[in-house]
Amino acid sequence: MGKKRTGVSKGSANSIVISFTYQGRRCKPRVWGQPTEANLAAALKFRRRVLDAIEDGTFDYSTTFPKDKQRFLFSPTSAVKVNQYLSEWYEGHKHNYAESSLEKNTNIIYNQLIPTFGKYPIEELKWLDIKKWIKKQSNTTKTLSNKLTLLNQALDEAVDDELIAVNPLYGKKFKGKILSKKAEVIDPFSTKEIRLILNSCEGQLHNLFTLAFFTGLRISEYIALTWNDIDWANNRLHVNKAMTQAAKVVGLPKTSTSYRWVKLTEDVITALKDQKQYTYLQGQEIFHNPRLNKPWKGDQAIRKTAWTPTLKKAEINYRYPYQTRHTFASLAITSGENIGWVSKQMGHKDAGFTYRTYASFIDEDAPEAGNKFASLMSPKSELKIAAK
Repeated sequence: MGKKRTGVSKGSANSIVISFTYQGRRCKPRVWGQPTEANLAAALKFRRRVLDAIEDGTFDYSTTFPKDKQRFLFSPTSAVKVNQYLSEWYEGHKHNYAESSLEKNTNIIYNQLIPTFGKYPIEELKWLDIKKWIKKQSNTTKTLSNKLTLLNQALDEAVDDELIAVNPLYGKKFKGKILSKKAEVIDPFSTKEIRLILNSCEGQLHNLFTLAFFTGLRISEYIALTWNDIDWANNRLHVNKAMTQAAKVVGLPKTSTSYRWVKLTEDVITALKDQKQYTYLQGQEIFHNPRLNKPWKGDQAIRKTAWTPTLKKAEINYRYPYQTRHTFASLAITSGENIGWVSKQMGHKDAGFTYRTYASFIDEDAPEAGNKFASLMSPKSELKIAAK
């Protein structure tokens, strides 16, 4: 059994906690090293030197523990600048963010917030300063919210660290610019165009685009599919991960409702069975880039090396690859599928969103649309409209 030591204890597998009181505050900084008997004994000697320095008035917390947050409490708060606190806060928390948002958040911290507010002593940063910056931005409210959420989280922790009494963003409301933003164009392919596209590619690309058109999966979802996601017995696949261009590893789907089971048509089942010859034995990602014989890493390679050449060969006007998802939804609704089922297949938050987005349909695939209403209102109809 190890010796009982006062003021020294195991912090983690790689750290030791040293406890003492300084200027009326209980302090528990960590020193790094495995908590072996030898290291614990060394830490105890180090603590005694700290106590001696405190007693004779020569102790400097910031110099002794330069990475411990409590060091801010023992210096004039005016010495703690926003840039110092914000950068250290972010480095300690960035592991909590998904790979897909890490690059964006890093840009916000180091290229926007720190250059703007970094010079301020953290105690002197006021809502008025932040509000002036907001008025100069040309961002929408959503984009501004993304930026200020990071600052707000850091300032909340500064309150917990007793560096500031109140978070200057607490309870504040703000609005961004209302930009004349061009709405996303939903321009689905017709059934004739789908056939032309699929007849203009072969092998892995034919299988990939067949699944894209007939399941409505996002690009990030279908390039992350693995063979164990296929439920052959029930003709369905499980969407449970995604791979975006910005991410370097497979991550989570876009939203909580994106986790879903998707029904497979006969065309897709046939395509998946054919795809087995290319990647099944490897047991991981279903679709590979045939030029490299490696899994796709994002939408850019698909668009440049597979999608665009296929459309040119099919002599079809270019639309970006995401239109395969719009095509699935539009054609499913046009064919009379239940809007609730379509919404679940797409992974939307509710059927109302699906309906609002895809209420229109492709004329070429619904030539009879409106005929029922015209027939109902014709002179030959027996419909009687009651007079009020």
